[in-house]
Amino acid sequence: MKIEKLILGYFAVNCYIVELKDLKILIDPGADFKALQEFLISKNIRPDIIINTHGHYDHIGAVPELMEEYGITFYIDREEEQIVIDPEKNCSSIFSQNTLSLKTYNLISSADKKYFNSFGIDIIKTPGHTPGSIIIKIEKKLFTGDLLFRGAIGRTDLPGGSLSDIKSSLLKLKRFDKDFEVFPGHGPGTGLEDELKTNPYLDSDFLDG
Repeated sequence: MKIEKLILGYFAVNCYIVELKDLKILIDPGADFKALQEFLISKNIRPDIIINTHGHYDHIGAVPELMEEYGITFYIDREEEQIVIDPEKNCSSIFSQNTLSLKTYNLISSADKKYFNSFGIDIIKTPGHTPGSIIIKIEKKLFTGDLLFRGAIGRTDLPGGSLSDIKSSLLKLKRFDKDFEVFPGHGPGTGLEDELKTNPYLDSDFLDG
C-alpha cells in the first residue's frame, strides 16, 4: 500500500491518495479541484474511486469535477445523503461562493462493503460529527475524517452533529489494537496509542460524562 497526502483548501483538508493492489482511492478529496488534479497529473495517478468520510463542503467540494474528469464513482454513507444534497447542511452556503448540492453519489450498501472488503478495506460507521460519518480501516491504518485529530476531535455544533453520538463513536476506537496509525481529516497524523494516552477526549471522564 502507498499513501500520498495532499493538504487542500482554506480549511486545510487532508486528502489521501491510497494505492492498494489494483485500486487507487481518493479519500476526502477536499474542495480545490485544480490543485488536486495538478498533483495527480504530476504523480501520473488516475483515481478509480472516491470515498468520503463525511459530506461537509470542505471535504467534497471537488467531487463533481473529479467525477466528470475521471468518470469515477463517489461513495458516501447513506446517512450523509441529507448532507450532500443540502447546501446549508454541507456548509457550502456558508463557506463557499458557490453552493453545492450533489446529484450523483453511491450510498454505501452491503454490496459495496463486500467489494471494499475484497481489497482489505473496512468501512466503520462513526456518527457524531455528522450523522453518516465513517472511518476507513486499511491494514493497520485508520482514516478518521473529522472524528479524531491529534489531541482533539471533530466539532458537533454543525448541522447533524451530536455530542452523544461522537462519544459512542470514539469508544469504538478503544477496540482497535494500539499500534494503529491515524490519518485524520485535518492536521498532522498520529498514532492510536498516543491518542489513547494523551487525547483528553478519549479519557473516560469525557466519554462517560
